Amino acid sequence: MNKTTEGRQLYLRRLEITDLERTWVWLHRREIYTKIGVKVPFSREEQLIWFEKLQQDPVKIVFAVCRLKDDAHIGNVSLDQIDSRHHNARMSIFIGDESLQGQGCGSEAVQLLLEYAFSTLQLHKVWCKTDAGFPAVIRFYERLGFRQEGVLREHEFKEGAFVDKVLLARINNP
Repeated sequence: MNKTTEGRQLYLRRLEITDLERTWVWLHRREIYTKIGVKVPFSREEQLIWFEKLQQDPVKIVFAVCRLKDDAHIGNVSLDQIDSRHHNARMSIFIGDESLQGQGCGSEAVQLLLEYAFSTLQLHKVWCKTDAGFPAVIRFYERLGFRQEGVLREHEFKEGAFVDKVLLARINNP
């Protein structure tokens, strides 16, 4: 196990092939796939192909979020669309272990990801998007220093309707 960055109760490490079954189950839960925009269903074989491509992808990194006390994999965070020229990337997160949601794990995982993005990758900006209809998710990001940058009107088609997406970003202010 190779810890990328470590916090008070969590650490991040690169997603491993042994994490795929757990991640597959999490990503097929409605409360997760509707928030992070994963197209479901997908097969385990499709997930394995995705994982193999990920190993060679220079603009995407997926981390397993793990507890320090027992190394339990509790969710994932990622950076993608990593733009080294303009020093920015998009992030996403989910805590798959339902018993840990609302316990500060998501906040710590995002802070660890930002530390990696700003310190290791030398990014200037990390951004994300979420449905305008999820005000609690918007508040979550705002509490972590993200600011709303705009709205993409009727940007995604979900469950039979077009939805607005709110763009949020955090700038590295050392």
